[in-house]
Amino acid sequence: MVKISVIIPVFNGERFIAEAIQSVLNQNYEPLEVIIVDDGSTDNTAKIVEKFRSKVHYIFQENGGVAKARNTGLRAASGDYIAFLDADDIFCKDKLSTQLKQFDKYLSLGIAFGYASRCDFTGQIYDDEAKRQINKSFLVSLGSLLITKSVFATIGYFDEVMKLAEDQDFFLRVRESGIPVAVHTEVVQICRSHDNNMTNDKKNRSFYHLLAIKKAIKRREKLNNNILADDFKADNVDDVIKRWHTARSA
Repeated sequence: MVKISVIIPVFNGERFIAEAIQSVLNQNYEPLEVIIVDDGSTDNTAKIVEKFRSKVHYIFQENGGVAKARNTGLRAASGDYIAFLDADDIFCKDKLSTQLKQFDKYLSLGIAFGYASRCDFTGQIYDDEAKRQINKSFLVSLGSLLITKSVFATIGYFDEVMKLAEDQDFFLRVRESGIPVAVHTEVVQICRSHDNNMTNDKKNRSFYHLLAIKKAIKRREKLNNNILADDFKADNVDDVIKRWHTARSA
């Protein structure tokens, strides 16, 4: 049995962190390593995680953003496979075993990519399989992935400049590298919607989405300067970002 490391970055996540951790511990899979990276929380996150002390590896760091927290977890991970879970989301109980089957099916696979379902802050659809299927969708979410650790040796770790959309930047680099990805339709993650979701900040989200696109364009320009139309050159995207930033500051 291969070892799986599950990395949970958290910042002031006292409301939901216990349920997130428990959803990982409830997995019908062993051997399992659970790594909690506390990105400088000032609430009761540490006290709540302490209740799981014998079952998780807890790391505290000064606040540096979610990308840095994910990288801290990656450096500590000893598993052959990596999974990520945000502190306000939940793994379905068979998430890991379901996704490992994809690696048996496709021997050269780098990433298994499942579906997700949404719930509100109460998590009401957590145990209701029928509702999960009705509400399932294909989300760009790291929690829906199971990743071979070698993927990070190929494309590198998360870009710590990205305070949001670090997952989009990751997906773009995966696509550019040609790493094999298998998409399957089983629901493996519950994404929780609540008032403190980082992605609720639409202006910041738009900025970092544009930045991820700019970075991707620059990488592709280096490979082939002729593959992009002038409207999509990195310099033009940079102009869009500058105009956006000016408008936001006004």
